[in-house]
This record gives sequence, C-alpha cells and structure tokens, in this order.
Amino acid sequence: MRNEIIYDIAGIGIGPFNLGLAALSEPLKDIKTIFIEQKPEFSWHEGMMIPGTTLQVSYLADLVTLADPSSKFSYLNYLRKSNRLLQFGIHEKSYITRSEYNRYCRWVCTQLNNLQFGCCVKMIAYNTAHNYFEIKMKNTVDNKTDTILAKHIVVGAGTRPAIPERFDDYLGENVIHSSSYLYYKDDIMRAKNIAVVGSGQSAAEIFFDLLNSVNSSSTRLNWLTKSDRFYAMEHTKLNYEMTSPDYIDFFYGLDREVKEQLLKNQFSLYKGINHQLIDAIYDKLYYMHMEEQKQQVAIHPHVELTGIIKRADNEYALTFYHNAAKKNFGVLSDFVILATGYQYGFPHFLRQLKNLIQFDQSGNYKVNRNYSIDDADRLFVQNAEMHTHGFNTPDLGLGAYRNAVIINSILGGKTYPIDEATCFQTFGVAV
Repeated sequence: MRNEIIYDIAGIGIGPFNLGLAALSEPLKDIKTIFIEQKPEFSWHEGMMIPGTTLQVSYLADLVTLADPSSKFSYLNYLRKSNRLLQFGIHEKSYITRSEYNRYCRWVCTQLNNLQFGCCVKMIAYNTAHNYFEIKMKNTVDNKTDTILAKHIVVGAGTRPAIPERFDDYLGENVIHSSSYLYYKDDIMRAKNIAVVGSGQSAAEIFFDLLNSVNSSSTRLNWLTKSDRFYAMEHTKLNYEMTSPDYIDFFYGLDREVKEQLLKNQFSLYKGINHQLIDAIYDKLYYMHMEEQKQQVAIHPHVELTGIIKRADNEYALTFYHNAAKKNFGVLSDFVILATGYQYGFPHFLRQLKNLIQFDQSGNYKVNRNYSIDDADRLFVQNAEMHTHGFNTPDLGLGAYRNAVIINSILGGKTYPIDEATCFQTFGVAV
C-alpha cells in the first residue's frame, strides 16, 4: 500500500523530543506532519519508573513551554485540564516525578492526530526524481506494509543501553541493564547477593530502592563503580547557563579535540546524582547503623568491572580492578544490574541514505548547527549530537529549543522565537 500524501515532516520515533516536535507542529496549518513509533503506545523509560523518582529539570522544561508558553500542550495546561493546577501551586515543587511526566506525555498524545503507533520503519529511500523520501514501514499488529512520502525526516529513534561488548553474552535473566530494572524487581528481591554497577542517577535510584526494599540482614547489596567518587549533579545558576543556546553556539565552534576534552570533564553537569538522593542514601545507611540493624551493604568507588564468570545455580563471579590501589578482587553475586548508561546507534533504516548523510572522520554524524545531517537540510536528528553540540544534547530542557530550530529551518522563517544572548557570562572571547 502507498500513501500518496507528501508530508512536510516525518518523525521517526516518538519519544519526548519528537513528541514535542509533533506538538509544536500541530498548530501550523501550512505543513503536514506524521510521526511514527513501533511501540503500541507512548512509553518512556518504563523500566525505571521507580516510585518517587523525579526529573532533573523543572516542569517548565516540558514539551513546548520554552518555545511557546501559550501552547495548549504545556504541562500547566495539562494540570488545568486535570483539575490539579491549584494543588500543584500549593505543592511548590519544581521537579515532577518521572511517572507524572510520562502521564503528561501520554495526555499530549491523546490531543494529537499526527501520531502513528504500532508501525516499524524498515527502510527509508530518497527519490531523486521527485525530491522526497519514501518511508517503508510494517504494522506490528497485522504485519501489513505501507509506504509514506515526506520532504524532511527527523530521526528521534532514541538511544540504546550501553553495555561493554565483552559482557553481552551474559545478558539474560540474572544480568540486566538498568533500563529493565522494574521488569525484574520481583526476581531481584529473591536474590541473596545483588551487585549494582555504575555511579550515575540510575544506579543511585536502583541502589536506594533496593536499600529500602531488601532485607539487608539476609541479602548482600553491593554498589560498585569505576568512578573515583560518586559525583553529585551540579546545581548552580551559572552552570545552568550552560544549558542554553549561547553555550551551544560556543561549543559548536570549537575544535573536535577541545570538544572531546571538555565532555570528559563535564560528567557532573549531566551524569551526576541528585544531591538529595546521595544524602538520602547516606541517611538511610546511618539510620540502619544507629538502630543496629544488621547490614550487608558494601559501596566501592574506583573499581572497574573486568570480568563475569557464570557459576552453578545462576551465581556469578565478578572480577574488579581497583584503579588506584592497582589490585584485583572478586565479588559473588546472583543478580547483576549494569547501570552503564546509553549510547546512540546508527539506525538500520537509514542505511540506504548513507550517501546523503555527512559523517566526520570518526564515523559520527557531522551535525550542522541546525541539527541537520545532510547538505540540503532534509535529514535532522534528535539527541544524537553530543559530540558536536555539547553535553546538554539529552537535556529535556533544550528539547523545545531544538524543535524550534528544526521547524524554522524547514519552513525557512522565524515561526518560533529562538533565544539569544540570555546568559550573563561570556563563553567565548569577548568582542
């Protein structure tokens, strides 16, 4: 089947970023858009919806507000429609829970008619004769195929778990990535030795959840990371200025080597742990100690996981190397949670477009300042440009800004205002 409508924008993947693009596109009457997602409905980090966990950005960093505060798709309007706006004002909390953000996004989905769930994009080809893309997809329910046409593509297919290749073969029922945590929570609770590997927000959330869930007198809980310490996320106003278009402009113009070095030194700006959570973990440990509760809890910074050996009865022998002491040691565990982050992978459906895509010498996208990856501004990416645009690439707070830039680039005008000169500090050389 072939749909002869030629869309101005086709978004591949419906996560928060492309959902925001869909919402900002909806009131624009002179363009036709469609957004495609293989999941049957919107879901965001569903395996990490631990009760009480919050976003690391303000509720103002919703899908649309920082581009269009009058949008009917704002979080405040969601509260108004849910009859919770006054309660939220009394609550006086800027950081909403992750599950609440997910509910908000689902609500936005119900307000849009340019979303198509349950469709897997198999291949995208470019028709040079007619100057449009042909997107071939399959319905995940009835396996029917369809082809839609679009002038521009915005890829928001998301990231995938980053797991060291040497550990891939061990993934299964008792070795998982943190993104699947809640799916295995019941099994984890039955384990006698649990190892959480990693030091970011996800690792800390899982460790704290287990600390409050398992019986520490009968279950040993280990938290191990190769970081030299447990970094707290930096929450200062001058550092917040770095999550701005001004800083992106500065970072984008730097040499590749300088960018790489800066990113190595900026972990605490985007990979650190919320300091309230770090304090809560310490307070929980102190309370257990004060009440003379028997603890089998061990926390090890500065140690790198170097090997996994499966033993009998689903027990694993983990080997670690202490990078400062220069010594090896082992930990036995019958459940291992790898909180090793996420990485971007080249989507298979783009393979026929490689001749159009710009790549740098490292094989990464050569992303233009306006987030396109070709020389004609037809192909755009979401959350795949950290190496070119900086650490704030995955920040929900800049999603609306990036979408405004993409829309303005496609329409060739100033449909949405773009923030400029909003920082008190100067990141580059003063002129």
